[in-house]
Amino acid sequence: MLYSRFTKLVEEHAEYLTERWLVEVKNNPSTAGYTKISDEILTSRVYDVYKRLDKWLSDEDPDHKKSAEHFIALGRERANEGLHVSEVVYALVLSRAVIWNYLVEQELINTSIDLRLALEFYQRINNYFDKAVYFVAVGFESASKDRSELLDRTDFLDKSVDAIAKWITKIP
Repeated sequence: MLYSRFTKLVEEHAEYLTERWLVEVKNNPSTAGYTKISDEILTSRVYDVYKRLDKWLSDEDPDHKKSAEHFIALGRERANEGLHVSEVVYALVLSRAVIWNYLVEQELINTSIDLRLALEFYQRINNYFDKAVYFVAVGFESASKDRSELLDRTDFLDKSVDAIAKWITKIP
């Protein structure tokens, strides 16, 4: 019950979360490169990350391949824009922090059972963002390669997705 309320809060308040993230990313010295990008573009980008989180939480991408392809492409795009990988990683960290801080502020965690469910939810969020960070880094590393060269190597993408899926499922 609480788990679904968390998911619903994130989904229903994606615009608000996006606005909070925008303030954070524009004012944080660790994401200085983002100050050169328009608010409209950044809003669209982080809103997409939040929408993908909702799909990931609802298991609409069970093998994580679509997510992997998306975040690899995102990493390549950010590299080509001249952002530093550390800035993009920290922007993802900030988006995760904005979600968790918002959920805590809603004061839905009132019992030990609520806390356990909240921590399970946070673990799933962490898994999503850990995967996003990994595949963004892969995208950055491959930015100088031809996109078809990387994605045509189906073994590369499949092995990467399998490796991260196995790592995520080992986490208690």
